[in-house]
Amino acid sequence: MTFTDFCSGIGGGRIGLENLGMTCLGFSEIDKDAEITYRDFFGKDELNYGDLMQ
Repeated sequence: MTFTDFCSGIGGGRIGLENLGMTCLGFSEIDKDAEITYRDFFGKDELNYGDLMQ
């Protein structure tokens, strides 16, 4: 099963879902500091969908 990590913060929810065997397709985070940390944890090539309200 796949998911997109919306309002991802630094990826705590993603870790739990991946531990259940799910695969992340990308994330959505508008806070630049959180995005930097997220990319450090999960890789620089992760797709950030950005602000979902735009």
